[in-house]
Amino acid sequence: MLRAVHRCELIPEDFLFFVSYEFNTFTQMQPVIHNYALTYALAQQFNVASLGTKPHYEELQGFGRYATPAVALDDPQFVTHTYNSVCTRTNQTQSSFNVPSLGRNRKLVPASTRFEFFVFSDGSRIPRYVRIGKKSCISRIEAHELKIVERVEDPSEAVSVEACFNLLDLSPNDVVTTADMLLMYPSPVAKSMTVRAPHVVLEDGTREIVLPIPKHLRMVEG
Repeated sequence: MLRAVHRCELIPEDFLFFVSYEFNTFTQMQPVIHNYALTYALAQQFNVASLGTKPHYEELQGFGRYATPAVALDDPQFVTHTYNSVCTRTNQTQSSFNVPSLGRNRKLVPASTRFEFFVFSDGSRIPRYVRIGKKSCISRIEAHELKIVERVEDPSEAVSVEACFNLLDLSPNDVVTTADMLLMYPSPVAKSMTVRAPHVVLEDGTREIVLPIPKHLRMVEG
């Protein structure tokens, strides 16, 4: 049930790392955090084992807080780390080899940037700290609730959305006119778009924000 929308900023307080691109043994991340990872982090739930070979994201719809993708507000600083490969079975370095396999990855420097995102919630509190990324980076969240100026359930015209949004959160009846797409795992996101879809108009000081309502939150409350 949608009761509140918060604007949030996430500040990594350790080296943040996840894989966006991979070339041989070099991996790097782009300064966008997928909303599925954020939603899991806000729920403080982590899946360490799963049956089958396909991910199951249906459980995200049952959480009390649902996030949009997060985008860096400025140019972040990265550092390249070289590491020894670790056995996935024992989680130990393969020291029995004379020449261990090496790899490199680019990590975000702690507190070098802030990520902006929005959270649709049932009114529950936004956690002050979360863990996110490959190594469960501790990150601080600063959040404040936005005023919902208008909620449009049956729009007649398309609206411009400047916030990053996961297109899988739209319904088949929604019409996307234009979208600045960003390819990332597990699904592409739109950095901005024009769409005709149920949405909320929010007030953040002098700034007006338009956000589509995720399809699983569109039930009419009564």
